Amino acid sequence: MFAQFYQNTILKNPKSIFVVLFLVLISFGYYSKDFRLDASSETLLIEGDPDLEYLREITDRYGSKEFLVLTYTPNEPMVSDASINNLLSLKYKIQSLNWVHSVITLLDIPLLNNSDAPLQERLEGFKTLKDEEVDRERGFKEILDSPVFRNFVISIDGKTSGIIVNIKKNKELEDIENKSKEEIEEYKDKIKKQN
Repeated sequence: MFAQFYQNTILKNPKSIFVVLFLVLISFGYYSKDFRLDASSETLLIEGDPDLEYLREITDRYGSKEFLVLTYTPNEPMVSDASINNLLSLKYKIQSLNWVHSVITLLDIPLLNNSDAPLQERLEGFKTLKDEEVDRERGFKEILDSPVFRNFVISIDGKTSGIIVNIKKNKELEDIENKSKEEIEEYKDKIKKQN
């Protein structure tokens, strides 16, 4: 039955079918200017998704920071004066950028096992690798052996260091994001009213 319809209608009237398809294509093209695709996290995730709810709860409680991770691999050993000075210089240059909130490097990690002083003393006036009176080899070994910092701020082999650049909040982007959320809510309300 379908084959007979296909032969009698479509194959016997190719020009008419072409005109109809052309008109349909033109109408799709014309109305495509009104098509909007919102690919934000609000529309891509299922409403009521427990993971999304958990993320929102954590973000509301602790806030969220935008950050960038850079790597630094010096030509000389990481604890050499040249490498420490280059990393320190790089940190200050990055920190001077107007969109940067703060910069965390290998040089900011507190060294607690670097001296033989009592623990309370070490906690009150902790040292870092950038301090001149620190035994850098001992401090570097402490960082490499630390389960907290190893593979986070320093690679396992100790040749590459991470630089964490915390980015300032951008009020304009937040306003745009909030506006998008408001538009989504308005659209949802409109749909509910129609139903």
